[in-house]
Order: sequence, then C-alpha cells, then structure tokens
Amino acid sequence: MKFIVKHKEESGYEIREKIVNFLEKKGAEWTSDTAAGADFAIIIGGDGTLFRFNAEIKCPVLGVNPGQSIGHYMRACRDDYEKKLLKLIKGKKGKDYYVYDLLRLETRVNGKKMRATALNDVLVSPIYVRRALKAVLKAGGKLSEETNSGIIIYTPTGSTAFAHSAGARKIDYRKRVMGVTALAPYRGALKEGEIIVNRGSVRIEYLSGEGEVCIDGNELNLHRLKKGDIVEVSKYGCHLQLVGFRKSFGE
Repeated sequence: MKFIVKHKEESGYEIREKIVNFLEKKGAEWTSDTAAGADFAIIIGGDGTLFRFNAEIKCPVLGVNPGQSIGHYMRACRDDYEKKLLKLIKGKKGKDYYVYDLLRLETRVNGKKMRATALNDVLVSPIYVRRALKAVLKAGGKLSEETNSGIIIYTPTGSTAFAHSAGARKIDYRKRVMGVTALAPYRGALKEGEIIVNRGSVRIEYLSGEGEVCIDGNELNLHRLKKGDIVEVSKYGCHLQLVGFRKSFGE
C-alpha cells in the first residue's frame, strides 16, 4: 500500500515524521509527490492545508489535525492517527472506514481556468471592504444587477462555513448543487436570499473598480479583477474523496 504525505510547513513536521515512521513499520510505501499514484493521501494540518493541496490529489484523503488548526474536514488527530491509519492499511472500506464524495468548484476568469479548485467557496469582491461590489449575476435561471459587499459561490460542504455566516442555509453534503449568496446585499436577486444552482454555471460580470476572486480564502489562490472581467464558476468534474470513520460526513 502506498501513501502520499503532505504537511503544514509551519507546524506539521514533527507529526509527519511520526506518521512516516509508523507507515514504514507497517510495511507501507510513502511519497511527498502529490502527482504520484497512491492508495491514500495524508494531509497534516487544518482545513487550509487541505485546501492548498486538494486540487493536486486524485486518491482518497485522510486529514490529520496536529491540534492548532480548524479542522472541519480533518478526521484524525495526534491522539488517534495510528489507530485510524491502521484501519486504512488493514481494514475494509464501508466497514472500518468510509470515503465521502465531496463536490468541488472550478473558476474561470475571462475564460482562463484558475489552478485551484474550491472545496468550500469562491468569493468575488472589491479589494477594499468599504467599497461596494456592482455586478451582473447570471445564476439558476436568474439574471440581475447586484450591489453588495461580495458574492460567495459555495459547495454543499461550504454552506456550513463562510456562506452560512453570511446567512445561507446549510445544504446536505450529498447534493450536487452550488449555492450563491451575498455579503451585505443592497440590491438584486441576492437581497431576497441565496440562489441554489442545480445545472449550469454561475456567471458574474464585474462592474466595480479594483476587485478580486479568491478561492477558499487562500491568498495564494487569488486573481485580481478589473471592470468588465467575467468570472464563471462551475462544478468540477473530479470530486474530492475524503476519508472518515462514520457512515455520514455530517455525523
């Protein structure tokens, strides 16, 4: 059995060494190359670390939280990772562990695809919070002129995070839909509440001054916008396979 092992640079090295030693003792192979073929990937850190690497990984992922990070997607910690890794090495899928199929989003700016995929959300906003966002939104069969502080396009799992704090309702993680909501909506369809998109993409024509599109809140996954730019967000064909130890992701 082969594992990909990646860690949070600032704080994950110590537990990474312990995990690598444990894998070697159990006769498992490992690599740090995310492009390599593997049975599982181990991401050590919090949700931000998973967001950083998720687009590069094609196999099921187990997140291990060292203890200093927010870990909504992390299903192991420094106290139980050995027991849970053993379940992956010797156990059976559907009995000893489960794999949740989570929707991701891809983003294009003026037709050019951004490298990162979103596991939580895509935010389109002015670069300064004091400025209003003006845009033409096309989503879920609706076309409207929007004025607000930012537009969030989110996944079902992302509906429990930033979007939920902005007033969006939670969506079951098994649904294959996107949600759209606004920060401080002043005018437009989003003033009436979130839009759920079953088919097609979300298209935003950006009409303000300087702005940006940011994926999963990561400044490394950011693209600056100018007036007239077109942002299009759609479902990514390859879902994230997340490892857990309960039948449902939400349990």
